[in-house]
Amino acid sequence: MGAKFKFKIDDGDDDEQKRVDVFDTPRVTFGAEAVPEGQRPANEYLDLISAPLFDWADENSGSKGLLLRLGALYTVCFGAVCWPISGATFTGDGFLWHKFCASNVGALGVILFLLIRLYTGWGYIGSRLTSKTIEYEETGWYDGEIEPKTKDEIARDLLLFRANVKPVKERLKTFTLSVGGLWLTSCLALNLVYSAKPVFNEYDADMLKRLSNDERVSNVAAQQSNGRPTYCDSRYYRAVAGGGQGCN
Repeated sequence: MGAKFKFKIDDGDDDEQKRVDVFDTPRVTFGAEAVPEGQRPANEYLDLISAPLFDWADENSGSKGLLLRLGALYTVCFGAVCWPISGATFTGDGFLWHKFCASNVGALGVILFLLIRLYTGWGYIGSRLTSKTIEYEETGWYDGEIEPKTKDEIARDLLLFRANVKPVKERLKTFTLSVGGLWLTSCLALNLVYSAKPVFNEYDADMLKRLSNDERVSNVAAQQSNGRPTYCDSRYYRAVAGGGQGCN
């Protein structure tokens, strides 16, 4: 486990002393010599905190750091990916809220997926550290072995879990449940705005069928389209109509 040492440096003035924090994080840890280094729980923890994204929720970042990173990722996903896709899908007038809610569902879905992945990764390490035995594989899945931990190894792994892993698990659990609730709320909001769609909805197959039989709907569609074919604002229906004749 990494150790943190503090030294006082005296520069000659008794009133001015500087405190320097030095971090020393080993690449491997002691114990369980029969277990391959990469499968020792303490080493797996060291590998985890050096893996991309998994350090977002560690003690150095805290809840504020995790929130800022997730907020930045949400903004990028919403603005650079989800909004252009929903904008290309809902191209007609009156679908602003549809585009916003659909983009929000997509961006929150990415955040939720990431949080679940982070939580499962930290949870796996936590279960390995709290176990009194080490399950490992010498060369493959078919030759699994179990190595009991010594008292020193159990004490060290429990200390590592309680100090560095358990707080992260609790933080990720809170964030995952919160984002999951927001995602479900966004799905309900998207369903709600669908129920308040414009009179003529070019994406509703039933509405399109009524155009040939309902004169009122046909008049509304003609009015909203300003004399242009109703499929002109949809790339999908332009393709169905054979390329969008009459849309220029």
